[in-house]
Amino acid sequence: MSLSYFTPVSGLIGGSLIGLSAATLLLFNGDILGASGLMSSFVVAPKKTLTDPAQQWKLAFLAAFCLTTRVYVTLIDKDALTDERLGYNSGIPIVSPLGFTLGGFCVGFGTRLGNGCTTGHGICGMARLSFRSLAAVLAFMTTGILSATGCSSTCPFHPYLRDSYAAVGKHLPTNTTITIGTVIASLAAGAALPGVLRKAPHDATDTEKDEHDNNKRKIVPAIVSATFFSLGLVISNMTISNKIYGFLNVKGLKDGSWDPTLACVMGGGLVVSFLSYQLVKGFNVFKNPKALECPITQKPSVGQFNVPTNKVSDNKLLIGEAIFGLGWGMAGLCPGPAMFLACAGYPNVLLRWWPTFFVGSFLGEKVKELTVKVKVGTTKK
Repeated sequence: MSLSYFTPVSGLIGGSLIGLSAATLLLFNGDILGASGLMSSFVVAPKKTLTDPAQQWKLAFLAAFCLTTRVYVTLIDKDALTDERLGYNSGIPIVSPLGFTLGGFCVGFGTRLGNGCTTGHGICGMARLSFRSLAAVLAFMTTGILSATGCSSTCPFHPYLRDSYAAVGKHLPTNTTITIGTVIASLAAGAALPGVLRKAPHDATDTEKDEHDNNKRKIVPAIVSATFFSLGLVISNMTISNKIYGFLNVKGLKDGSWDPTLACVMGGGLVVSFLSYQLVKGFNVFKNPKALECPITQKPSVGQFNVPTNKVSDNKLLIGEAIFGLGWGMAGLCPGPAMFLACAGYPNVLLRWWPTFFVGSFLGEKVKELTVKVKVGTTKK
């Protein structure tokens, strides 16, 4: 095994930045970094996400992420998303339009049903030693490996989910899609602006004023967190889908193309995120008398840590994460890198992956609601 594509240093640095992104949201705002949850909220609860003052940090996060991405690929490194193997290796996997479509749907549906993806369960959940998140990671890693390996050239799904090497040009950004990515970044910035400028009502109670102040105080840490997240993804090369396939396709162990960089990214992110939980009371493994009971920027009267405490590993979790893994291995994308590539103007991500992700998220939420109704009805009987 040659490990010729292994990039451990950039993987660890990028992963650490992703962990720092999660740590910033946790310690300063009390919130969890979850790319799938953030994006699906725009279709599952659009009015609340766009108008609720308590949700305005999400708009600030999205705006900062999009703008950081556009600045990076335009001014800092125009070749950041270029896979160096495209020039000489015609055997690397090229996702077909159908692969992007089905992959986006599976990721949207699965992450909504299972409540998380590689960031929410992998970087944040595992860092707080959640058995539920461990079960989720094992589920999506298993099906991700099966899916990516099943899409290799010797398998029956390959002709449908993979494109020819000659079609590479159709997958690259065009002037139109780059403009769309720029417009998305501008719209996100515009949507976040009202939250920055909003003032508390004159007749607000002291508690309402404190809540208003806390909501505004979340905006700057959200911007910093989003910047770390965007930079971490591109520096670690997780925005290049072949780095994902290189890990998930275990057939690479035989021909020397297996790439364990993803493990370095997850490891770096986990370590930083784990350390941040040692500063939060109730989640610290090591004794810390100075552990925080309230996020740093929040007023104690109304501030709190919004950390999931669900310990149940039920069928919804396992089935949802297994479906997510199938989509992840199919298209080589989870929500974080897909956000980056959409802002960078990649057409199949913009026009196929994300639309079906939102459809999948919406249907996943409906299935969750249906299972709750069925469970309540069964209990009453």
